[in-house]
Amino acid sequence: MTDKDCILIAGAGPVGMTTALALTKAGIPVKLFDALAEIPADHRASTLHPSTLMLVDELGITPELIRRGIESPLFQWRDRATDRIVAEFDYRDISDVLTYPYALQLEQHKTIEITRDAALAFDCFELHRERKLTDLSQDEDGVEISVKAPDGSKEIHHGRFLVGADGGRSMVRKLLDIDFPGFTWEERFIIVSTYYDFEKAAGYRYRNYVAHPEQWCAMIKVPGEHSEGVWRALFPAFSDASDEHVLSDEWIQARFAECYPYDPPYELLHRNLYSVHQRVAATFSKGRVALAGDAAHVNNPLGGMGMNSGIHDGLNLAKKMEEAWHGGDHAALLARYDRQRRPMAEKYVQAQSIANKRLLEENDKEARETRLKELEFAATDENAKRDYLMRASLVQMVEEANAII
Repeated sequence: MTDKDCILIAGAGPVGMTTALALTKAGIPVKLFDALAEIPADHRASTLHPSTLMLVDELGITPELIRRGIESPLFQWRDRATDRIVAEFDYRDISDVLTYPYALQLEQHKTIEITRDAALAFDCFELHRERKLTDLSQDEDGVEISVKAPDGSKEIHHGRFLVGADGGRSMVRKLLDIDFPGFTWEERFIIVSTYYDFEKAAGYRYRNYVAHPEQWCAMIKVPGEHSEGVWRALFPAFSDASDEHVLSDEWIQARFAECYPYDPPYELLHRNLYSVHQRVAATFSKGRVALAGDAAHVNNPLGGMGMNSGIHDGLNLAKKMEEAWHGGDHAALLARYDRQRRPMAEKYVQAQSIANKRLLEENDKEARETRLKELEFAATDENAKRDYLMRASLVQMVEEANAII
């Protein structure tokens, strides 16, 4: 490819990689840059919703994703205070609109690996690792970026457009001076994994949300590195205790004893502590540059909205850039991308993830009972159930976004 005859992408996570694959399959040259030397295998997103599996079908990667993942048609909401299952939902109840009537449990790094391998089959795809974006400029003809190489030298690259998929601390967003309003939750979140089989022990599904006014929690199952099956528990860390204390066996085992008192102490495999933000960029595009995924919006992980909505961003954006590549009005196309995706981040991703968290942690007795009854009704009334599943699967979000002109 020529130096300028390509599209540049910053960030080789699931969003950047999926966007790159969509563009290369359309015959558009792509240069993808990432600051890391390799794909991180830490505890990140792990759920692909039915709508996402349908969207990536056209990329040809869905069969491999399914082969390596765990199909999860059912998910539960539980109340720890009364030790009961409040609601259980089944994606098969809306199989008339879902090609894949289940969520797929698969670690994020495996989704990236599968997508990368598919992209590497195209001559018009270039992946540049250990390249940190440090500056950018643009004019009416294209975009220029500066990246820092491992030896400290500076490289200059040019392209017609730039996609900023470089995460919540996006350098692309900062260099464009795009505001990122929102807030940070007071508590930290910690994810801990174990081999203990919570399905066999207590009837847990592969995705579970456990409400409690003082110590809520969540539990999901992922394949593990050798398909052995690993369970990931999510806890909030409310106190001002040090990170070291929260990451200690003592603190973690105490949380397991509270939330999952089936056979403690548990063998602990991995642990990851992080702060959680709820933010949406003031605009998703500026000139010939567009933001996608965490660079454009971040949210808490409850409901698995982040990676999925980010992939939706990237595939929507790839279609806009494909049309612009072939002579379409890029300003109008990227403005439409912003109109379609930014309201969805606010209405569905932000609103739903916040609502999920507040349902789990509600401590007002009357409000808590009302929320749980509403959830129970949604799982038993056919119309309410369908509405809930259309939102939870993100199908409704995709349909609504596509309807925006």
